[in-house]
Amino acid sequence: MIVLFTTVPGIEDIVINEVRERFGNRVLNAEVFGGSNVTGKVIANINDVTINELKRLSTVEHVIMVLSMGFVGKDIKSLRDCIWQLNFSDILNYLTPNTTISILADRSGDHNFKSPDAAALLGERISEFLASRYLRPFFNLDNADLVLRLIIDQDKCVLGLSITREPLKSRSYRRFNHPASINPILANAMLRILAPEPSSRVCDITCGSGTIVIEGALMRRDVSFLCVDIDYGYVNGAVMNAREAGVDSSVDFVVMDSTRPAIRSYVCDHAVFNPPFGIRVEPLEGITNFYNSLFKSLSELLKAGSGFVLITVRKSLVRRLVNKYGFRIVDERVVEQGGIWSSIFKVIKE
Repeated sequence: MIVLFTTVPGIEDIVINEVRERFGNRVLNAEVFGGSNVTGKVIANINDVTINELKRLSTVEHVIMVLSMGFVGKDIKSLRDCIWQLNFSDILNYLTPNTTISILADRSGDHNFKSPDAAALLGERISEFLASRYLRPFFNLDNADLVLRLIIDQDKCVLGLSITREPLKSRSYRRFNHPASINPILANAMLRILAPEPSSRVCDITCGSGTIVIEGALMRRDVSFLCVDIDYGYVNGAVMNAREAGVDSSVDFVVMDSTRPAIRSYVCDHAVFNPPFGIRVEPLEGITNFYNSLFKSLSELLKAGSGFVLITVRKSLVRRLVNKYGFRIVDERVVEQGGIWSSIFKVIKE
């Protein structure tokens, strides 16, 4: 089966690693799809894989079964030519006389047409194809039985059938939501970047509703976690979520101001956290002082050789504080978070 995965732009390599980790030698090929290394899309050819297995991937947002592929130019004529050359015959395997269809088109690149143009042409072609088989299409844009997707990235054009209705980032354990909750896909990716050793203890010092530690506990049963936040309501919500996920026994919860930690030094082997971005904080001095206090606390909590991972838009501030407190950046990647391009830093204490 050829499958197209969508994910958070910037973690495509992590998706490829998870796919290979989950499916082993069943993976014939897996690579970034599109015109760059940061497209938010991965295409893979996997043998003997079930839909339920694909839905259990933790770093993927949507799963699309590829039906046909082609090439497209920049103008509307080349788009029409591409769509009309795609193979629609496999759609017949999923149709009944009453099956409803919806169409989604996603376009990335330099073209003289827009996504609605692509969706309109796809709808026209499907109607024509089904009419040639004496079938009548029933389109339902809100709640269709089949969701057909046309994905265009630069000169590549893919027709696919959506396996996922709801995005896989919608985790069932999230009964309580922090107003600035991190995308669970990014939280999972951050734990994979941290790669804590077995039997280590990982702390989230601004844990909010606990997404990062819950993702970590679900993925790594050989690691323990500490969830810290200054707000009792948030910590209580994190406890609720962890219980729902069935990992509350792997996580300790503490109400505490992380800028003035009330726990002993070296209690954490590693840290991973999503600090407030402070985009609306004026003056900037407030967020600068907060980050400074967090880094000072980390320098006391972590021993030499320990590391932490964080995500933030405050890139220059992080680089300055890393030098100030005796840390070293070993990895930085740019990712999209809520329409904002942020950086995930992996940092080691010297």
